[in-house]
Amino acid sequence: LVPTKSPVQPVVVEGGWTEETQEEMKLMEMIQHTEMHLLELQALQLKRSSPFSPKLLANSQRDLYKQPTTKRVWAYMNGYAPEQGAHAWGRTILLDSCTAQLKMPQSAKALYTPDGEHLQSWDEIERDMIVCASTGHSFISREGRHSQFQIFFTNVSNCCLKLQLPQAIFDLILPTMQNILG
Repeated sequence: LVPTKSPVQPVVVEGGWTEETQEEMKLMEMIQHTEMHLLELQALQLKRSSPFSPKLLANSQRDLYKQPTTKRVWAYMNGYAPEQGAHAWGRTILLDSCTAQLKMPQSAKALYTPDGEHLQSWDEIERDMIVCASTGHSFISREGRHSQFQIFFTNVSNCCLKLQLPQAIFDLILPTMQNILG
């Protein structure tokens, strides 16, 4: 122990933990070298692009007023009720998000408003908007889907009668079709 006049460290242990080892000195030297290199790179970058360049000023001002590009919407499948939907969000992947969130059998290829208006650009989509996701078919309301299934059900029934299928097959098809029709 060696006494010192410093109030911060009144006693120094020689050869103990207070002396830097060779490894610690090398590490400190590497850290200082890296910091100097980083400062040199930053200085070069500042020289290349002056803080008063029009490009940087335009970008910095735009960032202050930039709105988020990701929008969250309430999406439902074409032909279903909006209540059967889910939240989807994204910008470039909004259709993929609709496909995943709604567990669609095919990927979504088009978006419509609940009134059937085709959404063609990102600007038409508002935050928390209700959208109808379609697999590429034109917009169909829930009532339109219902009438399509009724026509399909009638055709299946007629086909079963023409082919004189056993009543058991018809009895299997009937409950499924009624569940689909709701």
